[in-house]
Amino acid sequence: MKFFDFKEDARISGSSRQMKFFDFKEDARISGSSRQMKFFDFKEDARISGSSRQMKFFDFHIQAGDHDFSLRLLAEASRLGYQGAVLVCSDETYSRLQPEIELLRDNPAISGLEVAAGVMINASNPQDMRRKVNRFRRKADVVYVSGGDLKVNRAACENPRVDVLSAPYSSRRDAGMNHVLAREAARNRVAVELVTTDIMGSWLKVRARVLEYFRDILKLHRKFDFPLLLSSRASSIYDLRTPRDLMNLAGCFGMSTQEAGRALSSTPSSIIEYSRKRPLMIADGVRLVDDEEED
Repeated sequence: MKFFDFKEDARISGSSRQMKFFDFKEDARISGSSRQMKFFDFKEDARISGSSRQMKFFDFHIQAGDHDFSLRLLAEASRLGYQGAVLVCSDETYSRLQPEIELLRDNPAISGLEVAAGVMINASNPQDMRRKVNRFRRKADVVYVSGGDLKVNRAACENPRVDVLSAPYSSRRDAGMNHVLAREAARNRVAVELVTTDIMGSWLKVRARVLEYFRDILKLHRKFDFPLLLSSRASSIYDLRTPRDLMNLAGCFGMSTQEAGRALSSTPSSIIEYSRKRPLMIADGVRLVDDEEED
């Protein structure tokens, strides 16, 4: 009988190669490369890759509610690293909730957060949409149109008084956008909103379909250069994510870091700035200026 000494070096049967035992406490490395893996501190300031300047991030769609509900969402958004947010009401509740949004602008608990008021237009046809847009244009900072119906999607893209077409793919089997709508959206400065909770709140085939729609809209954005937004449409603090999380999520459907950064920062900023100038605009490209601004 043979007796084995299990303390001797283990060897592969029929081979002189010794088995290697790895110490998992050593620095993790990428296979076949000398580059060490980097572990990120999510508390550091979010930055665009390759740029040293800090960005001002917006969550451009947070569901509005009563004062305490909205304050809780805004405080959480501020904690996660946002410098601006839009509280969005439906066209039926805007008149009731708009005074509470005005009070929140000066709340010391969210003093570092720029708060804007938005209204979501829910329309059954293009005529209904235009009537509601004209009604709320001077009342709200940002005017959204709820997408889904192709005729409403097109009417929104053709209307320069609309700021955002939200989720044009909603309740559809396609992206709800084509080259005609994309060209009109670019010409009229109408932003298309991709809602991240549509990914995080779905599963299996539905999630795969939403990702496909996002990729299709991204292709049109790259070709026609209409404004593109990423937002959470949060109705709970658990729907909110850090800007870095949303930028990483956007990579799942092909957005680069720079594109995601613009969708969360420069595009929302430009919409807010343009909205503030609207009352002074007489026609496209023409606006009133005071003497001080002229000097």
